[in-house]
Formats: sequence, C-alpha cells, structure tokens
Amino acid sequence: MADKTIPDFVFPPGGEKPDIGREDLAAVAEAVAALSPEDRTLLAAVQASPFRLTTAEQFREFPDNIDFFVLEPQVKQMEDLGWRYLEQHLDLELTPELRAAIDPVPFGRQAMEEDRGCFTKYGYLSLSGDEWQHEQAAEHGRREAEKKPSIRERLEQSKKECAGKDRVQPVKDKSAPEL
Repeated sequence: MADKTIPDFVFPPGGEKPDIGREDLAAVAEAVAALSPEDRTLLAAVQASPFRLTTAEQFREFPDNIDFFVLEPQVKQMEDLGWRYLEQHLDLELTPELRAAIDPVPFGRQAMEEDRGCFTKYGYLSLSGDEWQHEQAAEHGRREAEKKPSIRERLEQSKKECAGKDRVQPVKDKSAPEL
C-alpha cells in the first residue's frame, strides 16, 4: 500500500480500485484516523461488504454517516440472524423445546432480504434506513448560518437605524376620530 497512514482494510488488495487521487489520500487518512475504534471496525465491515466506500468524498463524509450502517458483531451466521429475527418478531418467549423444533435459517434469509444486509468477518452489516448526509449539504447549511445575522446583531442594527433618524415621528392620538 502506498500510504502507510491508511489501514489496509480501507483499500483491500484484489478489490475494486477506489477513485481516489494522491491529493485526496491525506483527507482519507485524516478522516480514518479521527474515527473511534468502534467506528473503525464499522468502516472495516463496510469495506468488506458490497457497500464499500470508493471515493474520497465518501470517506470524508463517513464520520457524519456512522448511523447509515448497522453492524451486529454478535451475528456471525445465518442461524444467528434467524434467531435475532424471531426474537424481534415474536411476542412470546421460546422454550427450549420450541427452540429445538424451529429451523432459524429460513428466518435469517428473510431478515437478510428485508435488511438488504450481508455477513462480514466483523459481523452482520445492514443499512439503517437513514439518509446519507453529504458534505455539500452540510457546507451549504454552514454558509447560510454564516450569512444570516444573529438576533443580537439585528437588534443592534435596528437601534442604529432608529437613532440615526433626524426627527421623531409624532404618535397619533387613537382616541380622536380621523378626518
């Protein structure tokens, strides 16, 4: 690997080559280095899945999109996924006799289809259903916030405008009828 500051799981050998130029590698390295150990594990699972990140922009946006993915490290095989699915969808507790009579694999397949998930060596990875937050949208929001003056600034501006007027407008007596 050309850049030793980026972990091997980000660009695994033999996979699809990411669309990242040399100038963007520093930004990718910075984004990955800032992740917590749990988030680095999530990124590793994403990179070992069909959901891989392939552009510098995706890597830079990943810290703001941690909740886009769900990693269940305890779910390692279809049987585990099936039991998880059954626990989520049944309102009754399964006795050992009932558990022995149930094949959880078809339920795991159903869960995988519904979740559009996959297994990785890190556990079961699926999409949460959250929207991916893009840098441009966040940057646009920051620019809008920078343009808009605060309430205090607007009040001070209003005071200045009022103080700058040469004469005071007379107040009309509302008790007298207008002619």
